[in-house]
Amino acid sequence: VAGQNREGEDKDNQDAYILVPECQGDPGIHLFGVFDGHGPRGHEVSGLVKHSAARFLNVPAVRTAAGHPDAEMRAAAVEVELGEVFLQLQSLLTVQVDFDANGSGCTAILALFVDGELYVANAGDSR
Repeated sequence: VAGQNREGEDKDNQDAYILVPECQGDPGIHLFGVFDGHGPRGHEVSGLVKHSAARFLNVPAVRTAAGHPDAEMRAAAVEVELGEVFLQLQSLLTVQVDFDANGSGCTAILALFVDGELYVANAGDSR
């Protein structure tokens, strides 16, 4: 985990991150994420995503995908599950009522470590 001091800058830090070892109790599945908020409510969007991403991961489906003997099929199945996390997060932002997310959002990078294999997915312009 790293940080940077931007003393003297007027812009609020809208970044958030998660470190979820043993996601939903599975000792072989670990989720990590970085979320870069933007817009007037970017800090709230990245915070909501931070607190919601892990619960949207379908760990039983990931566990099933991880058991596939073919590496390409395994990766494709995990990719589908990570894509579902992004879709659920987007849906959540459209129905939540805690703040007006109009004109705000966040980019996201998720890294999923499953039984020694790393899968990475992103939404937005984070690289």
